[in-house]
Amino acid sequence: MKTGAWNKDDSRAGAAPRPATVVGKVDKGDRDAYIDSLLGGLTSLRGVTAAAIVDGDGFPIRLRHDFEIDSDALGVVVQIVLGSARQAAEKVQQGDTDLVLSENQKGLVLLAPLTKGLVLVVMTDKSAMLGAVRFELKETVPQVNALFEAKD
Repeated sequence: MKTGAWNKDDSRAGAAPRPATVVGKVDKGDRDAYIDSLLGGLTSLRGVTAAAIVDGDGFPIRLRHDFEIDSDALGVVVQIVLGSARQAAEKVQQGDTDLVLSENQKGLVLLAPLTKGLVLVVMTDKSAMLGAVRFELKETVPQVNALFEAKD
């Protein structure tokens, strides 16, 4: 897989460095390293305390965090909350769920559905800038999807 260097042309304030786009065939080792770099880019944003990819069964398959976290509980809760959000959107005819945001006493939890039943999770503290986090999350989703859709 060719990932190139970090894209340094990004002049937005507080933006995480972004790896170059995935091109062609991807082997598992390269995929894992690239996913780690994408999650690292998210966790480098101000206030982001964790980023994870959770599978359809609620098991975290990748997790970067800077605090103690029960990864099993995180995975189960992610699937429950996303499932509820999808049902609610369907009931009120809002279409597919692209992002779920939970604003809590100590920060935010953002969930973005991915391909193959996966979910990208970002957790923040109160110092996070929601717009920047949301923007980077939306930029990261297609890159993660491309990795899981690429042929091994």
